[in-house]
Amino acid sequence: MPFTLFSRRYQDKVLIAVGLLALSGLMFVGYWLVVGDASYISNYFYLHLSFLPIHALVLGLILDELIVHREKQQRRHRLNMFLGVFFRQMGIDIMLNMLLLADNRDELEQKMLVDKSWKAPHFRRARQAVRSLPLRMRPDRGHLKILFNLLSQREQEIITLTRNPLMLEFEALYRCLLSLFHLIEETHYRGQVLSMSDNVILHLASDVGKTLAMLASLWLSYLEHLKEEHPVLFGFQVGLHNTIQPILLEDVNVK
Repeated sequence: MPFTLFSRRYQDKVLIAVGLLALSGLMFVGYWLVVGDASYISNYFYLHLSFLPIHALVLGLILDELIVHREKQQRRHRLNMFLGVFFRQMGIDIMLNMLLLADNRDELEQKMLVDKSWKAPHFRRARQAVRSLPLRMRPDRGHLKILFNLLSQREQEIITLTRNPLMLEFEALYRCLLSLFHLIEETHYRGQVLSMSDNVILHLASDVGKTLAMLASLWLSYLEHLKEEHPVLFGFQVGLHNTIQPILLEDVNVK
């Protein structure tokens, strides 16, 4: 690295360090001029120097934890912003159409049924229950055709979301978007739903079930965010609807 580039990048830090060291030296000299006890200054300096690693350790751990916590909060805030946009634009419509193919829809919705008193452990257990529930998807060609037509209409939006570099930070949402894109590719590769073989229809219905489980888990995460950050909207949502009819932030003016 050229010296000029190095100096431009680090000269401010070097100046601050030199200034602080000079200020400390002036204070020690001033104390010596006033008190005249150089031995006390020497003992004081070496005593505090010996404790410097401990100070650095404690401060480093605390600051590191604070920084990590703040980064997690910021990532979580961005994720929930993406979730709100995603569900508003397409997520709810897609999930509702997928639910029409689930023979055990009532069982799934029961596990997604959110109560106003829920805490973080309740949401976590609900997401685990949704992900572990074996969905029985019905190979209904008519409903599959409607679903895949909807996905085709949203194809460009899904592709745009997957290309967003921030999506790589949010594994659950990114994997769900990739799963939706996989379903779209299936229709491009296999042709019209009504002309597919029964085995292919069974395979597609199974893939839809896997994606539905991801969507349901993400929806629970978004409801948890509403409860923590917007309790009034969360109470309104839970009080009026079952689990998947959204009241998103843009729909309500809170004064």
